[in-house]
Amino acid sequence: MRILGLILALALGVSKAAFADPGVTVHYRDELLRVTLNGSYQGSYYQVWRSGELAGQYQPLASDYTLCTGDCQLADLQARPGQTYWYRFDLQGPGGGITSYGPYAVTVPDTPYGLRVTGSPSSPTAGIVLSIPGSARHDDGVGVRLHVLDLQGRVVKRLHSGPLPRGESHFRWDGRADDGRALGAGIFFVRAESPLGAATRRIVRVR
Repeated sequence: MRILGLILALALGVSKAAFADPGVTVHYRDELLRVTLNGSYQGSYYQVWRSGELAGQYQPLASDYTLCTGDCQLADLQARPGQTYWYRFDLQGPGGGITSYGPYAVTVPDTPYGLRVTGSPSSPTAGIVLSIPGSARHDDGVGVRLHVLDLQGRVVKRLHSGPLPRGESHFRWDGRADDGRALGAGIFFVRAESPLGAATRRIVRVR
């Protein structure tokens, strides 16, 4: 089947570089996925194709070939966290022939649902980071209740109640109750509740 696929690719005028596949480097930050073809191809023209399935229909990410002045890379603004995509690079060299690399399977990282506390116990303010899976660009927000509890499980401070975007949301607690009282030293808990689940973390205050 591999030989048959190679013969078919050659018949279509696209060579499959099966024995010299350069691989790719993947970066994902701020909901932007970048996939760079490893190696130097300066002066070549390239086009990138994407599919949601290995054997699915591939669509070009640009309408035409692009000159590779440095790295041959794609920037996929439509890639969604938690999804896997397949990318193929078609390169046209100075001789006019087209070489195809890939397809490469790329799974976009997704932020897990979670809660963490930052800062030291001696700090007057505790940092709280809530992570909600999904993409702020494509997905709706999630309703969240974020409270601080004492050792008896009583709510002493309501930090948030309402929708929050996907990704990370940052909060701070200055050690005061809802009525403005300073609660002082002790052990407290911050709890997040949402349709995606619940999470609890301990906050230790020494002053």
